[in-house]
Amino acid sequence: MTNRRLVAYVLIGLGTITLLARLSDGAGWLWIGLVAAAMLFAYARQRTYGLLVLGGILAGTATGILLQEVFRNEAFFLISLGAGIAAIDLVERRPSRWPRTFGAVLAAIGVLIGLANAGAFASVWFALLLIAAGIALISRGPDARPFPPPRTDAPPTAHPPRQSAHGTPAHGVAPDERARSASPNAPSATGPDPTGVGARRARLAAWRERTSAAEGRAPQAILADDVLQELAETVPSDLPSLANARGIGPVKLERYGTELLAVLSDESR
Repeated sequence: MTNRRLVAYVLIGLGTITLLARLSDGAGWLWIGLVAAAMLFAYARQRTYGLLVLGGILAGTATGILLQEVFRNEAFFLISLGAGIAAIDLVERRPSRWPRTFGAVLAAIGVLIGLANAGAFASVWFALLLIAAGIALISRGPDARPFPPPRTDAPPTAHPPRQSAHGTPAHGVAPDERARSASPNAPSATGPDPTGVGARRARLAAWRERTSAAEGRAPQAILADDVLQELAETVPSDLPSLANARGIGPVKLERYGTELLAVLSDESR
């Protein structure tokens, strides 16, 4: 998903919250919760990341409004909203991990506001807690430094292996030969592929890249690497056998089953 589409989904969610809050009197959390449930149900069916973002924001907002009305403390709204956003990262993890960071910041602000409203900052116990935390840090001793001292006994820099006239190391084994021997199951880039596993694995990887670009999702969210390898090795020939493969659930079987069988049989061309 592009950043523009993500911002668009967030704006739609905020507009929905504002509209429902104006149309309802005292039961805004209920309407927002119903919309959140609908968004999450749609995500479970379509696996669209934007629906998950909207559902998480709306679910956190609905819970926060309800808790704020019950406890009369606005800190619960920020804590619940932060928890709802952070839950997005638990359901579908993206490389940026922005929901976890943003949600943690909102929840932390809510906790600080709640402590301030409770008068904790002016309490003697809070001051004693700060003092105890400082003493605990000091008592860890001088060895608990964040940065270790520079080493004075560092070993000398190792020289690269001596190359022969043909560009191979002096011991006679080329680097690519060592890489292939370290990974015996990996298909050779230049050697034959009698079982066809390497070719099927390459076709599956190419299909995953095309599907990832078309759906705007991470390739690992389509199918994991180990699932591609298992499919390339087992070569299921029909939907029932494909359903027994690890990592292929009912949703993925319905969405990708026919395409995967075509790719495995090399009929996708």
